[in-house]
Amino acid sequence: MGLPMALVDVDQALNGQWRRYEDAVDIVRVQDPPVDTWPALREAGFLPKPQVVMWRAEALDSEEKYLAALSGKDRYDIRSAYRKVPEAGLHVSTEPLTVPLLDAFMDLYEQQVSAMRNGLAIALRQRPQILAEAETYRVVTVRSGGALVGACLNQDLPADDEMRARFSAVTAGGRGDSLTRVLYVETLREARLRGRRWATLGRDINLYGHVVKAGLFSFKARLGFVAVPGQLVEPGSGSHQADRVVRFEELADPTLLLSYAPAPGEAASVAAPLWLDVYTASEEPDVRPFRGPGLAGTRVHLVARR
Repeated sequence: MGLPMALVDVDQALNGQWRRYEDAVDIVRVQDPPVDTWPALREAGFLPKPQVVMWRAEALDSEEKYLAALSGKDRYDIRSAYRKVPEAGLHVSTEPLTVPLLDAFMDLYEQQVSAMRNGLAIALRQRPQILAEAETYRVVTVRSGGALVGACLNQDLPADDEMRARFSAVTAGGRGDSLTRVLYVETLREARLRGRRWATLGRDINLYGHVVKAGLFSFKARLGFVAVPGQLVEPGSGSHQADRVVRFEELADPTLLLSYAPAPGEAASVAAPLWLDVYTASEEPDVRPFRGPGLAGTRVHLVARR
């Protein structure tokens, strides 16, 4: 299902005309609001935010330093995920991108997306571009015998000092979270081996509760990745928006977004750490799962049940 949303201009957001839509949509949005209107929009309950975020972590110079920066629970989950690999008869490796490997990945990816309520098969549309740049890719694979059960398409971007996870997919079932955890830690390892400073997990739509779920935020943050505005990593990646969540029809409860931090003159706020904003109908929400490095803070917004 599409997301019920109304687009309004700055004046409608500030003078209350947006309320004519609040019984019919989940989100009211101002698209590309001028920076000088951001303080007033915040006062009116509309949070300026990047349209997309990139998840980025420093590869550091050793796995020990990377693991030491995580909580004990998060280190345990990574080690547990790696223990499950041989126990399940699986094998992890890194391979060049070939047509047969990409075809096998796309089959796995399509199965994964089709199981999502609001999944978008973006990788299928980008297949020609991926193949055209195949020499820049290193694919982390997890295989059971010869069968592909998990893979992450990583693109090496030396000009940006970065290894970027473009797309990943795993088989359905209880192994999913563990396999994905292994794939992303291996992406970090590949960045380290190639001398890249950064590993990134690609772009997410900055609204966790519709196409992407709140649990994905928690999962990536617990691996030590920090969400930053997409345009800081990839110029031209996404726009600015100001959102107000008003109900949960197609959105999940809770819904999360990452908003720009207020700053004098606003110019510095685009590069500042992002706030995590949690929208929920619960008067006593548990926000502990939604922790992570590099956040300016966490705020809870109560959405009345309808």
